[in-house]
Amino acid sequence: MRSFARSALSRDKNRLIDIRITDMGARDAAWWDMRIGARHLTMPARADRYWSWSALLPMCHLVQIAKRRSCRPLVIWARTDSRRFLRVGMSILIESYPYLDVYRKEDSHFVWFISAADGATLESQFGMSHPPSLGQLLLDNAVVLSQNAGLGGRIGLHAAGAGGKELIGLYDHLGLIRLPEVARMPVAIQRKSDGRFFYADESRGEMLAELLDARR
Repeated sequence: MRSFARSALSRDKNRLIDIRITDMGARDAAWWDMRIGARHLTMPARADRYWSWSALLPMCHLVQIAKRRSCRPLVIWARTDSRRFLRVGMSILIESYPYLDVYRKEDSHFVWFISAADGATLESQFGMSHPPSLGQLLLDNAVVLSQNAGLGGRIGLHAAGAGGKELIGLYDHLGLIRLPEVARMPVAIQRKSDGRFFYADESRGEMLAELLDARR
């Protein structure tokens, strides 16, 4: 059983930042919307600009219960210069979701929503002079949960259209496999591939997890 990572590399690559991962509650969602989401709303380039976690959190459970699945909402906390922990990342994962490789009738974990707090906001508003880099970590959480659930580290996600080519480039850089636009999709997903779906198979998931093993 792998544990979540306990540290993240800072965005300036100069140090390791202490982090913790907890389950998300309504209080976490409300805090994020008020303190972080309000800042993101002023940033047109952000894919999560209009996301309300206070709405997403109950919605994820209701929608997936109807489909006989469950969600796992998580919060990433990082230590500030004052030594206190601050919420810096949010994610909602769908458990036992159809694996994106249609030729394998298996399940995976699906990364439904992920968000990392704007670094400049963390510095100016919350006293965090070295904000953590969270892209790899947000994927690692999903891989770890998938492996621990017996799904081999298989994960999938869809790059939000509002993120444009930059978001696609990020997931390419992080090591995920991009599903071709012409690829068939599992019937249960009920949508066509648009070239913005990504996934990790067992070997890719293990490779991603090993990158952070020294920090667990």
